[in-house]
Amino acid sequence: MRSRSLLLPLAGLLAAVHVVGVLTAAPILRYAEVLAVAVLLAYALLAGLPSPRWVVPVGLIVVAVDAWWTMPVDPAEGGYRWQVLEPGPPPEFTDGLWTGLALTWAALFFVLLLAVVSWPQTDRRPSGRLSVGALLAAAAVVGYVVFRLAGYHGGQPRVAAVAVLAPLALALAAVLLAALLVRRGHRLAAGGAVLLLVAALFQFDAALAPYTLLPLSPNRGTLLTGAMAGPALVTMPALTAAAELAGYLLLVAGLRARRTERSRGQPGPAAG
Repeated sequence: MRSRSLLLPLAGLLAAVHVVGVLTAAPILRYAEVLAVAVLLAYALLAGLPSPRWVVPVGLIVVAVDAWWTMPVDPAEGGYRWQVLEPGPPPEFTDGLWTGLALTWAALFFVLLLAVVSWPQTDRRPSGRLSVGALLAAAAVVGYVVFRLAGYHGGQPRVAAVAVLAPLALALAAVLLAALLVRRGHRLAAGGAVLLLVAALFQFDAALAPYTLLPLSPNRGTLLTGAMAGPALVTMPALTAAAELAGYLLLVAGLRARRTERSRGQPGPAAG
């Protein structure tokens, strides 16, 4: 079906429109992210993904809900206004947990759902290189979190440590999902999981930002040294959105491509 083949490029175009809007802090289309995920959901329903076919659509529905909740404010309703800032009560233990979950809950649900379903479907034993690579990647993620927390400057170290738990869980789940997909032969989809891992790494600094007294600087071990965040460009959120949306696109496209290869490789009925 020709219309089905146009859905994936359309989803990529809408994702690019959303990223440009985040980068310039001036949304071109408020609903761009929601529409991108909705088009990708339509492609997943029509393309015929590997069994069980309900997994990816359910995960994308959750992602679409999160995109709707975090949709940019209408410029007509926004604008500049005076605000009076007053010191409030110190953040509590649960505040850090909700901060991290607010940033990553949809992606975490999506990745965990795919990983749980993919685990019993891996028939082949993992190779030694794949296992070592996954362990090294997980160790690098944990090491980065420890390094960031060691350079933390703020009055609530315990709250900051709790704030990075959800991004850490997303990063480790993405490593596991990538390894499972490579083991099943879905290398393109595994690349999507790696992009979700990159998005999770970007979210570490976003989770720490509300509890950091001093601005992040390159000598404090931030992932992107010299990332320009100013009134004209918002680099970190744009890179996070780009990595996350590209990860979803690659995951869906990779699962579909692998299923197409398997169907083409099946022998046809013998002529009698």
